[in-house]
Amino acid sequence: MTAQEALKVALRNVLGPNARSHGYKGSAPTWRKSNASGDWAVVNVQSSSWSTAERLRCVVNLAVAPEPWLRWQRERLGAGMPKSVTEYLGLYRERLHPAEAPAGTDGWWEVRDAESAVSAATDIVAQLEHAWWPVLDRLLTPGGMLQQVGNGDLGYMKRPNHGVFFARAGALLRMDQGPSDALEADLQTALDFCMPEEKENAEQFDAWVREQARRGAS
Repeated sequence: MTAQEALKVALRNVLGPNARSHGYKGSAPTWRKSNASGDWAVVNVQSSSWSTAERLRCVVNLAVAPEPWLRWQRERLGAGMPKSVTEYLGLYRERLHPAEAPAGTDGWWEVRDAESAVSAATDIVAQLEHAWWPVLDRLLTPGGMLQQVGNGDLGYMKRPNHGVFFARAGALLRMDQGPSDALEADLQTALDFCMPEEKENAEQFDAWVREQARRGAS
C-alpha cells in the first residue's frame, strides 16, 4: 500500500464520518458544508507535491466563503470561476498542523503506512472537534463573518497588515443591507489606501458594490 492509498483509506474511515456528523458532504480530500444563504465552509486535506509512494506530507486547509464574497469572485473571475467552491476561494482561510508541531511553524503530517495515516487522521479529527468545527459553524451563522472581519482576523490575514482587504471584506458583507454609513466608511477606506497601481481595480470594486447596495435597498 502506498502512502497515498493509506491516507485515502484513513481519511475515508476516520475523517469522513466525523465530517458528515457535522453536516459536511464530500469525500477525501475535500468536504464542504453550505447554509441557506449560499455561504460555504470547506475542509481540505492537501498533500505535498513532493510526496512519494513511500512518504507523504499533508496539511489541512480550512476556509469559509460567504455568498457576497463569492458573488464578487464570480464578477472578478468570470469564466475562470471554479464550478465548486474550493478552499482557496475562502474569505476566511486557516491551516491546521500536527498537534506536536511548534507554534508558528508550518508543520505537516507525515504518512508512510496505514498506522501513520490513521494517526494523522485521528489528530486532524481531534483538532476539529476541540476547536475548529465550532469556528466554522460560527462563521456560517448570520453576522458571524462580519463579526470576524470586525475582529480583524481572517485566519492567515490580519487587519494590521491588510487594511484595504478588510475594508473590502466589510463592504461586501454589508452591501446587501443597502447604503449605510458603515458601508460608506469601508468603501472610502478601500479607495483611500489602495496602492496606486490598484486604483482602477479599486474603482471598479467600489462601483460594483454600490450597485449591489442599491439593489439591496430596492
